[in-house]
Amino acid sequence: MLRFRAADFTAKLPWFYHGMPFDVPAESDVFSFEVNGLDLPPGRLAVTLALDEPRPCLPISHDGTRFTDCLARGTLVPLALVDSCTRCVRLYFRSGSPDAPSPLREVYLHPLSATPAQMREAPLFEGYVRDIGAAQSEALQRWDELWPMLSGVRFGAEQLAEMRDALVAWAERRQVTDEADAHFGAIYSEEDKYDFRDAAGAAVAFTRAWRASGVESLRERALIARRYVYRGQHSEGERRGGWAHMVSGEWGGDHLVNFTRITRPLPPVDGVDTAIIINLLCAAIEAGLEPDAEDLRRLRLGAEWVLRSELRPGVFAHHEGATHDCQNSNALAAMALSRAQNTLLAAGEDAPEEWLVAARRGFEHYLEGQEAIGVWPYRFGEIGRGQRFGEENVPDQGMGLYHFLVAAEELGLSRRDDVQEALKRAARWYLCTSRIDDAAPAPTLDLQYKRDGGGLLFSSFTWCRFMAAASLLRISAVTDEREPWPALALRLMEHVRAKLWNEGDPERAPIVASSRPDITLQSWIAAAEWEAVLLGEMIDACGANAR
Repeated sequence: MLRFRAADFTAKLPWFYHGMPFDVPAESDVFSFEVNGLDLPPGRLAVTLALDEPRPCLPISHDGTRFTDCLARGTLVPLALVDSCTRCVRLYFRSGSPDAPSPLREVYLHPLSATPAQMREAPLFEGYVRDIGAAQSEALQRWDELWPMLSGVRFGAEQLAEMRDALVAWAERRQVTDEADAHFGAIYSEEDKYDFRDAAGAAVAFTRAWRASGVESLRERALIARRYVYRGQHSEGERRGGWAHMVSGEWGGDHLVNFTRITRPLPPVDGVDTAIIINLLCAAIEAGLEPDAEDLRRLRLGAEWVLRSELRPGVFAHHEGATHDCQNSNALAAMALSRAQNTLLAAGEDAPEEWLVAARRGFEHYLEGQEAIGVWPYRFGEIGRGQRFGEENVPDQGMGLYHFLVAAEELGLSRRDDVQEALKRAARWYLCTSRIDDAAPAPTLDLQYKRDGGGLLFSSFTWCRFMAAASLLRISAVTDEREPWPALALRLMEHVRAKLWNEGDPERAPIVASSRPDITLQSWIAAAEWEAVLLGEMIDACGANAR
């Protein structure tokens, strides 16, 4: 049994989480109770609420919009059983009027057989105090300025196309075209490496450019980029099918890697890059780069490694040797397995049904890890990166949410009610984690990022803005909320073009890798080729959202 002080885990979410209009700030009477990171044995436990004063009933909700009156027994309100495997207790309740205080005093998590006296004597959980960061949200503090910026957006498909074309031209200039070079077909990165993920992104971007222009040399560039990607795929043993991640710096949390040129043997498999590459290989085929038997074999091998990487039901390895429950990895695996399955079937190949079964496990596990404010903490059911509106989870949210959206489409689950609810909450988290950048030449909308301190400062990566924008446009397309998500997405891209764009140095990518120029480039910061792919998707989405 556990006992929680309600005040330690109760917060008020912004009004628009509860079905109220975005434009006019309002006070709601809805309170959110959520405690995460519980370390409990598996099973089902009851939840009982303790009120400050007796009342006949308390309106309770699991989504913050639809409420049911739950009968009280004096000051106690018994609720349905919860599954402890989620490591979380989450609910919403109404106080009766916007200015009324929370009526909740304590919350008990207990076996069904526990008596009220035993509940009151249960150990008090004091692991942390919940703080969603609403008071520090730059978007909420400047709402009267920010909201008008989401109307009358004049940045659109034409400007996105100019950005994409500049990135494709950059990839052309940087591609290794000397057949005698060990890295033939690769894109030489600003980070002084020949990354397999970059080449996969370039294969998609070149294919799209070829189909749009008819320039045959672009098709050849796409083909040699795709062939180079296979150089990073393991061919033997338990690593067979997985891709190594080309990186210089700390990787895997416990060792340094200096892998910027192809060497043998290849370093261990990176599950994240493996899944991303699978998606990009499928995207290249989808864009018109027809596969031969070898291309399909490589795709199959990659999916087989992802399947073998499942550590526990729905939990997939972030990288070889990792054991933590990384929510990004689970979304990526769900995407990669379903994407590979559908691509192979479309090419007339067979693909095992167990891929889809495993993909569904990863999808459902990712879905249950979302918190009330719409964020997915980096690790399932743990307190750390997440929990708040703010920069700490900006890269994790983008990586997981974007690939969850792709998986939802591939699995045919985009329209399911709980998926729709999760997507709209995720979009709201991005809105509350936005900020107005007042720097010249004019105010723009950006995401919050750490503006002082050391380290890599992941939230400053320009790439994070692309993942956010691509996700927001997808959310607009698959939910009933057409606005304000396209406007927010386009404002983020407008910020990139206005303030994170390289106009003068042809030796650097058109897009500045980070909002923090003092950060040394390594691993994930530069992602120009992948950004070109995302821009292509955004351009398509702009047309779809114009309906």
